[in-house]
Amino acid sequence: MTPVSGGATQESIFDLDYASWEIRSTLVVAGFVFYLGVFVVCHQLSSSLNATYRSLAAREKVFWDLAATRAVFGVQSTASGLWAVLGDPVLQADRALAQQNWCWLHITTATGFFFFENVAVHLSSLCFRTFDIFLVVHHLFAFLGFLGSVVNLRAGHYLAMATLLLEMSTPFTCISWMLLKAGWSETLLWKLNQWLMIHLFHCRMVLTYHLWWVCFWHWDSLVGSLYLPHFALFLVGLALLTFVLNPYWTHKKTQQLLNPVDWNFAQTEAKSSPPERTNGQVQRKKRL
Repeated sequence: MTPVSGGATQESIFDLDYASWEIRSTLVVAGFVFYLGVFVVCHQLSSSLNATYRSLAAREKVFWDLAATRAVFGVQSTASGLWAVLGDPVLQADRALAQQNWCWLHITTATGFFFFENVAVHLSSLCFRTFDIFLVVHHLFAFLGFLGSVVNLRAGHYLAMATLLLEMSTPFTCISWMLLKAGWSETLLWKLNQWLMIHLFHCRMVLTYHLWWVCFWHWDSLVGSLYLPHFALFLVGLALLTFVLNPYWTHKKTQQLLNPVDWNFAQTEAKSSPPERTNGQVQRKKRL
């Protein structure tokens, strides 16, 4: 299918020759470089301006910078995903095969972001000798899935863009973790953010059910337009997300609301045994 554009305004912004592998690969690299830049800028600004950041261990600083980078990507993904799922008439008319030029931009840059995520996660694991199997599997499936959409010119854009909407919880996860590290877990702001984040994790569950419905309703068209390994990868990833990752993360975030513990670093903190703790975290002044 030839990439199409939805209007004169979009053509002026997004009208590139997406049939060209050079254009698509350039946008993937641009996405990688942009989010690498966000990571570096976050580190520089936080080091200069944020007292909490300067007090963190090296591994926590990396996590902080990655959380901020994911939050920026989450804003991009949520805005574009919402428009794809609720607003774009071309995608709504054919959820299996329809393409839009503006979607190409988001799919290619998202591929660059997920490549950056995989590089960052594996380098962090090597440097700090840690391994989060859920995080590694999640990012590997995300990168390979979006890479398949970049490679295949026949792939429709609705499923990829709806999948981006799953990042809706990411900005709130970032805020939750940063406020927790700053010692703000007893404040109304943190609790409201946590409630909203948990609600969005439940919305993610509903969205995964919608993705299953689209797959079953448009099965023949998807089988005809997607490479079989790509479609199989998507279904396996969606199954893992629906039945393992989403329920696990939703449970952990709900548990965290009742007991504000940084479970990402709970074992590290337990080994270090600092003298004062409140709610399972090092007692700090409330500062940012």
